[in-house]
Amino acid sequence: MPGEEALVKEIVRRPSEARKLEPAKLERLLEEARQLLRSEPALLEVEGGSVLFVGDTHGDLESSIKAFSVGADKYVFLGDYVDRGPYQVENVLFLLAKKILDPERVFLLRGNHESPLANVHYGFLDDVMLSFGRDAYDAFVSVFSVMPYAALVNGDVFAVHGGLANGLRKISQARELPRPDEVPQDPIAFELLWNDPSEEVRGFAPGPRGPGTYLFGRDVFESFARDNGLRLMVRAHEYFPGGVFFYFGGKVISVFSCRYYPAALPKGLLLTPRGYEAVPLM
Repeated sequence: MPGEEALVKEIVRRPSEARKLEPAKLERLLEEARQLLRSEPALLEVEGGSVLFVGDTHGDLESSIKAFSVGADKYVFLGDYVDRGPYQVENVLFLLAKKILDPERVFLLRGNHESPLANVHYGFLDDVMLSFGRDAYDAFVSVFSVMPYAALVNGDVFAVHGGLANGLRKISQARELPRPDEVPQDPIAFELLWNDPSEEVRGFAPGPRGPGTYLFGRDVFESFARDNGLRLMVRAHEYFPGGVFFYFGGKVISVFSCRYYPAALPKGLLLTPRGYEAVPLM
């Protein structure tokens, strides 16, 4: 509808004003976003000559806006749009509005903070309650519950928020992950959001993030990559001051894109036919 399109464009144009939305307009926007995300598969397939991966933004609206100045063909955001930072509501509404306006170029994966398991404790619940109330928070949770879990980019790059899951043998398994799922009950879905790579382990080992989380070693990644024809994995989920960190000889790249951490230099990862490069988002 023309009125709804105008609302979405206004959020993109003036994202700092997003928390001033009337409750009815916010409800319509979130429902449109929910329907759009639900229509996508749990495993996205993205093709592009240049693809920008953006890691955790955690309420860093400036980094999210800066990402779109890179001029990539496609944008894959790797989750954790809320919690911790000062502009959580503005950041997530800006990204949802960009997705609605350009659904074939903008892709939003789910992070572990897109769940009440994390965001009732790290600020998002309080932030939404302060501006909009409980019904609005529940509507955000409904949107998060249908977000895709992973993406296969150009056929040979696997993108996910956290890491490989114990029990995920084929990428195709990710297509069958249940949605909606507010607090992921499926162990593969949960671990895709929460697991981390480690140079110190073989196989899987219990992770430091709590029950049900794991570290996975180089051998796990190499076996998964070989069986699925992958050359690279891009993920987020961990803070590195330099914005990017390379695991397993550079085959797994971790991206962090939030400036609200000590000495943080937020970056994105731009993938092109020539290779990849870290792109500052300051």
